Amino acid sequence: MSGVGDLIDVYRALAAACDYPLHLGLTEAGMGAKGIVATTAALAPLLLEGIGDTIRASLTPPPGGDRTEEVMVSQQVLQSLGLRNFTPQVTACPGCGRTTSTFFQEMAERIQTYLREQMPQWKAAHPGVETMTVAVMGCVVNGPGESKHSNIGISLPGTFEEPKAPVYVDGRLMTTLKGDGIVAEFIGILNDYVRTHYTA
Repeated sequence: MSGVGDLIDVYRALAAACDYPLHLGLTEAGMGAKGIVATTAALAPLLLEGIGDTIRASLTPPPGGDRTEEVMVSQQVLQSLGLRNFTPQVTACPGCGRTTSTFFQEMAERIQTYLREQMPQWKAAHPGVETMTVAVMGCVVNGPGESKHSNIGISLPGTFEEPKAPVYVDGRLMTTLKGDGIVAEFIGILNDYVRTHYTA
């Protein structure tokens, strides 16, 4: 089925009528954001009700694209619902009038890419690291709060703020970074945290 409501209705009825393992997937979900949103809207209610044993995101890849997005979307659906962890999660703000710089966006992307690239090595050496949460926030309005609720968080300076970035570790202010080496220093703190908190 390619209709969100149809898939939910049919699988609820199937789950009530039988005890077979059920494979969830919105067939022909589409491309890009449309496919991702439709897939998530269809799978999330069922998974939260305990319906479904395997899933697939049936996304149309762009010309020359591959199927890796399907896997990443499926993993993110499961991780967002708290059903299974695959990689540390990065919380990042969308940006607003308080964040005229794109630095926090670039940093969030670099940190997220770094975490994904490290997972093959970390998975064996640092069990449980996939549950770690990291916050990369763009100003002091929500930055300190989100940072305190993450394992590691940084609140970057927004417009008219003092050019410094407080770093929180497990809810407490650990240090304040300044200058051009903020990203490298934050990655160093991240690596130290993984090494000391997730040991085999």
